[in-house]
Amino acid sequence: MNNEEEKKKCYTIPLAPTDLVQIYKVKAEDDDFVLFVDYFESREKLSAKHIIIYLANTNFKTTFSGVDEELFVEYIKSDFLIDSPLLSRFLVMIIKTRHHYPLNEFEQQLLNQFSQDQLHDFVENHIELVDELCETIASIIPFVLSTFYANLTDEDKKLEFQLGDAIEEITVVDEPANCGPNIARLITDGWDGFLLICSIMGLSKKYNKQVFNNKPSYFGKDLFFILSHTKIVENILSMMPPGFISTMDVKPPLSDEEQESAIRADIEAEANDSTS
Repeated sequence: MNNEEEKKKCYTIPLAPTDLVQIYKVKAEDDDFVLFVDYFESREKLSAKHIIIYLANTNFKTTFSGVDEELFVEYIKSDFLIDSPLLSRFLVMIIKTRHHYPLNEFEQQLLNQFSQDQLHDFVENHIELVDELCETIASIIPFVLSTFYANLTDEDKKLEFQLGDAIEEITVVDEPANCGPNIARLITDGWDGFLLICSIMGLSKKYNKQVFNNKPSYFGKDLFFILSHTKIVENILSMMPPGFISTMDVKPPLSDEEQESAIRADIEAEANDSTS
């Protein structure tokens, strides 16, 4: 089987040893390799929770032939990090449904996997979890500002007096949380969902260190490193008022057209992976 055939093949989890060897060979040659999982076939052997654990252990970027309510719940709650833009996009759609915000044309293409009625049912069945997810997303801003400030030199902290004043108003709590480390993937792949939450909930002044901390939960890296590496920190700082950050050159946020273009590319890539 050649590499192109390997990319198009739909796999059942757990992977057969021969498939696993071949996939690792393909992935070694192509960093953009996406594992296409036959979800419902895999559910005959594994629960949604164990599918996520398995994918986290293999560290494959993943898309699915189908999805269900349990997979979304486990993706939110799991302590295991997986790379699945498709799941992140569905969570953005759930957030939009919760706040009565229309889906864009690309998201509507995904309704053949999980319908509008199913989205409404999910929100109704898991309203507290969805609201906690939204609150957790909003909490990324105070976490980023606090951590950015903490990493400044003493001299730079003196210059960042506006940021210092803002930090003093932030409350850090230590409470049980239902949202796991996939919050980092959700923000990276669903920036538009993050902006929607910010527009609805405003600027949060609290974060939970059960979720936002410096534990190496991201393949040996901490959350702030991941958010910096994926330019989320830079994007959040760019949302602050002009002159608020004085010790670094903060670029302006993406325009609506640039954001839409990024979303389009993301959704179309997922759609191509799912139908190949």
